Amino acid sequence: MKDDLRPEDAPTEIYDALGRARFFADPGMDRFVAVVMNLAQEVWVQEERILALEEDKGAAPADREAKLKAFIDRVFEPVRGA
Repeated sequence: MKDDLRPEDAPTEIYDALGRARFFADPGMDRFVAVVMNLAQEVWVQEERILALEEDKGAAPADREAKLKAFIDRVFEPVRGA
């Protein structure tokens, strides 16, 4: 990670020696969260593709913002409910 990508007011103690942000005491947890977020992004891309195909087939346009909000709520529910 380049230093110029860090917010100017970011606390320096959250970054490791390579400049990556650390949020958990265990670096493995940070990597695990990154994997989960990458998978969530891929799932949403597939959802977008399905919605587009359904619209091409004549289905009513979906409320993408509402679906996205519901998706994000489902993904982060375990964190928010803690």
